[in-house]
Amino acid sequence: MFSVETDTEELATYFRIKKMEPMNSQPSTLSQKEIRRYALQISVPQIGIKGQEKIKSAKVLVIGAGGKGTSVMQNLASIGVGEMGISDNFPVLESDLSRQHLYGSNDIGKQKAIISRQKLLEINNLNNYRLHNVFLSADNISTICRDYDVLVDTTDNAAAHYLISDAAVELNKPLVFGALKGGNGLVTILNYQHGPSLRCIFPEPEMMERTNSDEDFTCHLSLLAIVGGIITNEVVKVILKRDSQLSSNLLNIDLGKYIFSLKPVERNPDNFKANN
Repeated sequence: MFSVETDTEELATYFRIKKMEPMNSQPSTLSQKEIRRYALQISVPQIGIKGQEKIKSAKVLVIGAGGKGTSVMQNLASIGVGEMGISDNFPVLESDLSRQHLYGSNDIGKQKAIISRQKLLEINNLNNYRLHNVFLSADNISTICRDYDVLVDTTDNAAAHYLISDAAVELNKPLVFGALKGGNGLVTILNYQHGPSLRCIFPEPEMMERTNSDEDFTCHLSLLAIVGGIITNEVVKVILKRDSQLSSNLLNIDLGKYIFSLKPVERNPDNFKANN
């Protein structure tokens, strides 16, 4: 099971995990390889064996394989999300490479969704990756989203944000939302724990349009990774069915001033009438 070169700490962690399993528990759905690979996160009491099993059985759709999306996908692949959908129909541009670190020079001109799957298999080939290399529209959004437990919006335009949020409401799916606006990062969970939809936060599309600021360039690279990391954290909370402050608050990240602030958001029942 372990090679001679196995790290002593890794071995000790593995046996601590085995001791965490009740004697009368059902056999774990995790393989021995998965238990070894995810040993450190399994050893966290809030996750444990059962939590990692939930992560393995989760189906998460990441819509948008750009700067935020590639960060999220790498994180979710690393922690063992069992099935990940990748939705994007744009090619890799040379100008993308400075902030979309999943891609390299040889990927320029290739489709992001296809390349993402290849790269993610190199990170973790224990997961299943599904491609949705199509343009999302009102005609196909519900069909694509229906098979997933959690939706993730890492797109970068208002029309896509509203399209995805409306589909989440229609299908009653939790949606983890991340965006950049005015040089700041925004993260929240929509349609979760009786929380709001995007239309509750930004009733008019004009309110969601990106604006530029003097700090866009200086903070942009770090902000994409920070937003991606927080999105990942919230996805795991949803998978484990844990409470989150972001189910009723919008997190605003002002990286220029290092200010993280929460804005309470109320659910507007009118935005859910068609789903009742």
